[in-house]
Amino acid sequence: MFIIFKQNTAKIQVSSFEEKLLSKKVGIDIGQSLTKIAYIDGGNMILSIFPTKQSFNKISEFFEFNKSGFNQVKLTGGKAYNIFKKYEEEYHCELIDEFEANVKGVGFLFQFNKNQPLPHSLIVMIGTGTSMVSKKEEFSHIGGTALGGGFFMGLSKLLFNIEDYQQAIEMAKKGNRYNVDLKVSDIYPPEDQRIDLLFREFTAASLGKIDLNFNLNNLKKEDLLNSIICMVGENIGTLANLMADNNDFMNIIFCGGFLKENRIVRKILSLISKVHKKKAIFLNNSEFCGAIGALFL
Repeated sequence: MFIIFKQNTAKIQVSSFEEKLLSKKVGIDIGQSLTKIAYIDGGNMILSIFPTKQSFNKISEFFEFNKSGFNQVKLTGGKAYNIFKKYEEEYHCELIDEFEANVKGVGFLFQFNKNQPLPHSLIVMIGTGTSMVSKKEEFSHIGGTALGGGFFMGLSKLLFNIEDYQQAIEMAKKGNRYNVDLKVSDIYPPEDQRIDLLFREFTAASLGKIDLNFNLNNLKKEDLLNSIICMVGENIGTLANLMADNNDFMNIIFCGGFLKENRIVRKILSLISKVHKKKAIFLNNSEFCGAIGALFL
C-alpha cells in the first residue's frame, strides 16, 4: 500500500508558476543509505524518504500508485543507475550530477527559508559520507571526508547491534560525552592561567577517559554514542571551516540526512563555526536537497 510509503513525508507550498513548471516531473535522489523523492501535488511539494535498501520496492509502489502522474523522472545520487535502467524505457528518465542537484536544491530551500537568493557559500552535505561544494557564481566540488552518518551507524551496529538511526540518535541525546571524552580542562588545573576559559571547553581527546584505569562496567551506550556523534561533528566542522577560510567564505550551509533530528551535531557545527567567525546555516528539510534539485533540473 502506498500509505506505507508516505509515513516519512513533508510538504512545502509552492507557487502556481512552480506547480505548472514541475507538474508531471519527479526528482529522486538515491544515496548509499537513504532515498528521497520530491514531486508536486495540489500546490505542494511532497517530500518522502526511506532507506535505500527498500528503494526498488518503494519506488515501484510509488509509480504504481501514480501510473499517469509523471512523464519525466530525474534521478541523482550514487545508487540511481539501477533505477534509471529499470525505468528508462517506461518514462523519460535522466541521470543528474549529484553535486549540481544538491546545489540547486540548497538554492531552492534557502530562498524558501530565508526569502533571499543563495549567497556565496560553502555547502557541506553530510550523508553517509561528507562532501563539500564551493558555490559562487558557479559551483565546484572541492573535497570532503569519509566521516558522516555511515561511520556513526557502522559503529552503532558494531558496538551495540543498533541498526535504526532514530533509535541511535535518541539514545545519544541522553548521553554525556564527557564521561568518556577528555576535555582540555581535565588536563590543566583551574589555577593554571596559561589556558583561557573557552579553550578549556575544547575536546582534548575523543574517548580519552577510557584508559587503563577505566572500568568498562561503567560504560554507558548513551555516552559512547554521544561521543561518536561529537567526534564526527568536530572533524567535519573543523575541516569545513578550514575549507571556508581557504576559499574566502563567511557562510557555511550544513545539509544532509545526518542532521535530521540531530541537535547534537548541529550544536557542535555551530560552535566550531562561531569560534572560526563563520556563519553556520541550517535549512529545514535539507536532507531532500538532491531530490529537490533533480526535480528542478
